[in-house]
Amino acid sequence: MDTQIWLDERGRRCPLPIIALNRAATEHPAGTVIALLSDDPAATFDVPAWCRLKNATLLSESTPPDGGAGSVFRVQVNAAT
Repeated sequence: MDTQIWLDERGRRCPLPIIALNRAATEHPAGTVIALLSDDPAATFDVPAWCRLKNATLLSESTPPDGGAGSVFRVQVNAAT
């Protein structure tokens, strides 16, 4: 599955990265893969929790491709959020 949307939320703190993720998920159809870049320590807990609440799948968590700070969370939208 290719990532279709990239959200760079580095430098923004909770709850802003999750708000951006939710907004993108509601604007795109099921099957969309969103990559959220975040350096907020809370994202490690918030993204999996959001996925459980919104029927989304956390595909992976990795380091950013640019070698920058934070993590990349790849999420697949499964149904209307």
